[in-house]
Amino acid sequence: MFVDVIIPLAVEGLFTYSVPEEWRGAAREGCLVIVPFAGNRRYTGVVRATRADAPGGVTLRPIDRVIEEGFSLSADQLRFLLWMSDYYMALPGEVTRAALPVALRLESRTCFMPVDPRPVHEALDEDEERVLRVLRPGEYLSVAEIEKLSRRGDAIPTLKSLLDKSLVTLREQVDDLFKPRRERIVGWSRPFSEEELHAWLDRLRHPHHEILCRWIDHVATTGADTLRVEEFRRLTGATPTTLKTLCNKGIFKIVAREVSRLDEDEGDERPLNPLSAGQALALQEIRAGFEQRDVVLLHGVTSSGKTELYTHLIREALDAGSQVLYLLPEIALTVQIVKRLRRFFGARVGIYHSGMPDGARVETWRRQNGPSPFPVVLGARSALFLPYRRLGLVIVDEEHETSYKQSAPSPRYHGRDAAIMLARFHGAKVLLGSATPSFESYHHATTGKYGLVRLSARHGEVLMPRLILADVVECRQKRLMDGIFTPLLREEMRRVLDAGEQVILFQNRRGYSTYLQCDRCGDIPRCKRCDVSMTYYKSAQRLSCHYCGSARPYPANCEACGEGRYRERSPGTERVEEEVARLFPGARVARLDLEAINRKSKLQGVIDRFEAGALDVLVGTQMVSKGLDFDRVKLVGVIDADTLTSFPDFRVEERAYQLLTQVSGRSGRKGRQGTVVIQASNPGNRVHGWVTRGDFAAFYEALAGEREAFRYPPFCRLIRVELRHAREEPLRHAANALAGLLRERLQRRVRGPARPEISRIQGEHRLHLLVEADGDLSRLKRFLRESAGDLSSRPAFKGVKIFFDVDPL
Repeated sequence: MFVDVIIPLAVEGLFTYSVPEEWRGAAREGCLVIVPFAGNRRYTGVVRATRADAPGGVTLRPIDRVIEEGFSLSADQLRFLLWMSDYYMALPGEVTRAALPVALRLESRTCFMPVDPRPVHEALDEDEERVLRVLRPGEYLSVAEIEKLSRRGDAIPTLKSLLDKSLVTLREQVDDLFKPRRERIVGWSRPFSEEELHAWLDRLRHPHHEILCRWIDHVATTGADTLRVEEFRRLTGATPTTLKTLCNKGIFKIVAREVSRLDEDEGDERPLNPLSAGQALALQEIRAGFEQRDVVLLHGVTSSGKTELYTHLIREALDAGSQVLYLLPEIALTVQIVKRLRRFFGARVGIYHSGMPDGARVETWRRQNGPSPFPVVLGARSALFLPYRRLGLVIVDEEHETSYKQSAPSPRYHGRDAAIMLARFHGAKVLLGSATPSFESYHHATTGKYGLVRLSARHGEVLMPRLILADVVECRQKRLMDGIFTPLLREEMRRVLDAGEQVILFQNRRGYSTYLQCDRCGDIPRCKRCDVSMTYYKSAQRLSCHYCGSARPYPANCEACGEGRYRERSPGTERVEEEVARLFPGARVARLDLEAINRKSKLQGVIDRFEAGALDVLVGTQMVSKGLDFDRVKLVGVIDADTLTSFPDFRVEERAYQLLTQVSGRSGRKGRQGTVVIQASNPGNRVHGWVTRGDFAAFYEALAGEREAFRYPPFCRLIRVELRHAREEPLRHAANALAGLLRERLQRRVRGPARPEISRIQGEHRLHLLVEADGDLSRLKRFLRESAGDLSSRPAFKGVKIFFDVDPL
């Protein structure tokens, strides 16, 4: 018996292994196996197929073992991963690596052990002697463990020397796949009668007598006769020694119990909220749409109650015995949404996203493969890779969000589009929801490919917010600006805060200042590895690059001329937070961005405090624009709307409209009408006019005509070809050569090469080609791969990396 295996690495093709007799009953399509690869290294692989015949002329290595702990991939899962590999021009190993949780992607460690007895050898140098002293006979240590014990930064050359002298042996060691979490529980060693307990109390002395008395009182009061060891010790005052003594006497026993890592809610399930007349009509239209089509777009204005419709559809799917996948674009949104869903569906709701601990992700995976999977899974795009057995409904909330698209590493897939294909494999229905649909989804809905349902009014007859444009240039000329605030925004904030209500301030820039500039020579500090300016963080007194992560201290004087001082330009969220504290010293302010919210607990804490009214002002990046629901927010301020429309990209106006509309929708969701103040240096920009009028259809029609004329999505598909190299000249020659190869067949369908907005990242220069993907997509992709392979085989272009991005954003 032989198996073809996908290795979760960026390597071409499948790899065939023989199956030892002991594993032949377990080896099957989709199961996980440990296999040797690239010498003696060990990796987790996925069996693509089994076969009875072996390839001729080669000696095959056997698999080490089959992983049988409930982690195999179903046929539908495997088919979905292979589709993703083909459609997004990614290697099967890259897709498998993205799909499997880190704890399932086992990779062996090279470990060393000294030869015992130690052979006689000529004198060893100091480093060799130091390494040998930390090695113990009969025990293998990893390179990292050896370096830590010997206090050497790089022990590999020394270990290689010892290996050449036959003083150590090595082997590849694979850690355990998954270790269940266990906790130690204290309880009675056996049932005791009242007479027996009295007899023990008569015999025991201090402190054992007091410990037993407290425990008897606890059991009588609560009825619970087991406790975690830590809780038992706190309750009774027992020490480890006294507890061990009582266990030795046969009164108590300690057992290890497996406990879940998952955050599960055992609360009661409430009845669903009743729907308004408009929502009930929309629900009927969605049901009717699903009878005709597999995908329906729900276009509902902000605060129209789309989530209420989702809960009713989830209830119907669960009553039919189906599973539901509820996708969100950001991990931050799961904090609020999971609370709302668990009010109605309790412990039936599971969570899955990349921000979870590895152990919790693996445990969720195992549960989804078991007999009692979560009926409802709420998660970000990585939840697409979970096992599903009875998937009946997929909800893609905020379907327009660019966060659904993975930009790097490969596979560069779009979560929304992949969700539609996953649903197709399972025969499930898909509901896309948004107040500002993507042009692709809206085009499919208006041309009949998808169903279309509209919710045009806010729930509870709440008015849409009042939008006001504030001219920053005019205010500067009249010297009316107070820091970064126009008089209009400042006075609106004062009015709202005096009324005890809340404010959200949106600035889509992190840090204190997005760049610094010398007041003498005009120099702007830039990243040494990327073609971007460094962002200034005042709280940490450092400059940071958001692309490669490099950082350096804030310079006292100009790095170029040495005489000037750097001045802050273009404020970020840190500056906005400081300005709010200056203008409104009594206001309680918090920040919601990647730097301020670096842990789930911090994120949840800020959202919970703002929701409870313990904060007055929330300052944030686009994280505050995505579906968050706060009752007391009556004002949204956009600090600098011009930054949203200043990119040279054909989608820039679409994204600006979506962001401004979404963040505006956080205002006035309950009660009286809210207000939105948009500060802009160019208030006449047509995007601001469309946002103010709230006319998505007119906005779409105007831009759709331009897109169609210039052959941009949704009227054509694109594939972006990205070339990278450490040196600019060979990269330019390679890009021109590849463009020439492609134009021989595709002619004017090839655009470029062109420099992207950020032309160098992490020390590599970049150039882009855009290819119109008309006609037979499979043939085009095959031609692109062949042309890239042809280019890579030429010695002049050695070292040029080529990446493909299908449907780029």
